Amino acid sequence: MAVDNTFIAKRFEKFKEVFVLYSGGGNVPFVECDDTTFDDQVYVFTTPEDLQRYAKIYTKEKHNLKGMNYPQAQFPRLYEQLYCMGIDTLQVVDGGAPIKVNLEDLASPPDYSNLPVKDLPTSNPGLQLSATYFLQELRRPVERDTKEKKRLKEMEEEMAVNLLRSRFIVTMDMPAVKGAGGKKPAWRISLVRNKSGKAYQPVYTDYFEFRKFNEKNRGARIRMKVVGYDDLEKELAKSAEGYVFNPAGFNLILNRDQIGQMKKRYGKQAESGK
Repeated sequence: MAVDNTFIAKRFEKFKEVFVLYSGGGNVPFVECDDTTFDDQVYVFTTPEDLQRYAKIYTKEKHNLKGMNYPQAQFPRLYEQLYCMGIDTLQVVDGGAPIKVNLEDLASPPDYSNLPVKDLPTSNPGLQLSATYFLQELRRPVERDTKEKKRLKEMEEEMAVNLLRSRFIVTMDMPAVKGAGGKKPAWRISLVRNKSGKAYQPVYTDYFEFRKFNEKNRGARIRMKVVGYDDLEKELAKSAEGYVFNPAGFNLILNRDQIGQMKKRYGKQAESGK
């Protein structure tokens, strides 16, 4: 007997809140590929108890997970993030077995027709997905056999090729304080520091990731620039150790050496179009 997915989709908007399974190593939903349909999917729950029950399945495999609460007013934000990640379906758990719901049955794709800067990348689902899958696996503290190591290398290659083919948003901001003699200070590069105190320059795969990281800086004067991967090295601030891609998302860090190594190792694959 087929499950009435349309009924679940209609009910979804009446949920007061939902809980989404997130990767602990980054600020993105935990993604799984359906073995049968090959849909890229995330798990959504109506109770924290169901989330915890399902999380145990994956924590046994050493996945670092956490739960994220979305009240009803933030459902549009959830949909926007899932679209930007290239997610196809949601596995909705409402007190029973998971029921698959197509993302397009819940919301339309976000409208980015009035972006503040021309040619800003509005989405980058290929890179978002490949980086999320790779980092989910990389961050599992497990011993891998030869087959698993080969698979991890393949996942890294897919992510790297997408990196090399992508355009990114880099930013500068104008401090609120005045400079010497009352002059406005020059534009500056904002840096992100990790737990070790090392500074990295943020870079974004799309407009949603830029907004997500800078939403606390509303009113700030931020200048955005679109660059390809080949131009990242010359845009890197002298005081930065490297780049952090999507610091409020999958949080991929590449130091100066790694930025160049990616081009040497995967440049031919990226150029070949494979």
